[in-house]
Amino acid sequence: MFDPLFARAGVLWSAIIDFIQTDRGDIASGLASFTARQIQRHPQLDPGQQKLLIHRFAIEAEIDGKSPLDLFLASQPDLSLADRQTIANWRRSFVGLLAIVQIFPNGLEVMNWLTAKHYRVQFTDEPSQTAMSRLKVGDLIVAQLSQIVDIDWAILAPWVALGRLGRPKLAVAVGTFRQNYPHYLYSDAPDELAAAWESVAVYHDRFVEFFGSDEITLPGKQLQTRVGEFQTWMLERQLETAGIDGNRSLSEIAADSGVTAEDLQALTTTLGLPDPSAAQGQAAPSGKMVAPTVELPQQMRSAAAVTALSHPYWGQMFLVDYPRLKNLLASDLADLPADLNFVRKCLADPQMNAYVWRRLAIEFPERLPMAIGQSLELPNFTSTDLDSVLTKFNKYLEPDLPDLASVPIHLHELFQAAVLEVSKDKSKPKSQPKKGGFGAKS
Repeated sequence: MFDPLFARAGVLWSAIIDFIQTDRGDIASGLASFTARQIQRHPQLDPGQQKLLIHRFAIEAEIDGKSPLDLFLASQPDLSLADRQTIANWRRSFVGLLAIVQIFPNGLEVMNWLTAKHYRVQFTDEPSQTAMSRLKVGDLIVAQLSQIVDIDWAILAPWVALGRLGRPKLAVAVGTFRQNYPHYLYSDAPDELAAAWESVAVYHDRFVEFFGSDEITLPGKQLQTRVGEFQTWMLERQLETAGIDGNRSLSEIAADSGVTAEDLQALTTTLGLPDPSAAQGQAAPSGKMVAPTVELPQQMRSAAAVTALSHPYWGQMFLVDYPRLKNLLASDLADLPADLNFVRKCLADPQMNAYVWRRLAIEFPERLPMAIGQSLELPNFTSTDLDSVLTKFNKYLEPDLPDLASVPIHLHELFQAAVLEVSKDKSKPKSQPKKGGFGAKS
């Protein structure tokens, strides 16, 4: 017998999804835009995770300042106070990478791998119980958790089974989740989320201190060298603060874990995880968060000019086309017609985020609107139209947590364990699993 409160929650959630699916007005348009934007931004979402999009829309979307939950409540004036409170709780719903910890007759205990927080989940109906009865302790699923009351939660939306994963594949799954669901990184752990954002601001301050500016442009090879020097300088400061001997080599510290520096480098590349040079700092992580390594992408290292930008919220950006675009905007624009395709190319570049264009708008308040207006055939375009154009080019107007943000120590330890486990299996034929670890780019 299912708890009446949970059974009612299942009925209410189905009614909300029906309300969204049967709409033919603003909600329908909003759902189409939301779905298209998510698939375009995260093309690696598999069909199972795409089925979750309408359920995410119910929680995440905003239509004329109101969420679909708000609109549903407004359309149902006869709902009881208890029903309204249940639906209000769902504003805290989040998508997690969940490990099955225990199985009970009427539910599960799960752990969100991103934050190591545990949740008690109850079933809402027989179909959900039957579907989840196939799961075993240790299995991983991607699912949306919705609070019902106090410490009790439910999985009301479709979920995706990943099976039982060893540490190397689990490390990759965590990285893939980060790519697919950046909005939900540490969303159920406010302290960890705040610490991660604070680490981005600290990185920016140190970047400016080291380079003397928040923007530098150098040939790719030279920039890679300088970024390496910056990372070493950052590490030395971290080690000094932690009381660690910064003169010990990577080989010495790797040997403490029974792995050679060469093994760490090769295995990390295979896993698509952060560069093992960060292992020097791994010996004594600071607090509960550990900073990943930041490197110039391999394909940029041979470029004639690459710009590195730093921002306390948007994080670190490496841009190949930025120097040329700045030179174009600094010219008299007489040759602009020949460069219209280049301006459109820059707008479509996912690395050139909203912050980059807002920065250019400040530096070139007259020429940037002219360049965008001509390239998009918008004769009346002004700087006030910039955000609407950026949205059309699939750019978020607020930043996701950048890749350089520090990660919780349990994820850092997972990476270490994954590297050690793969190193012990070197004699077996090597394969190339998907890259998706922390620090990997989508």
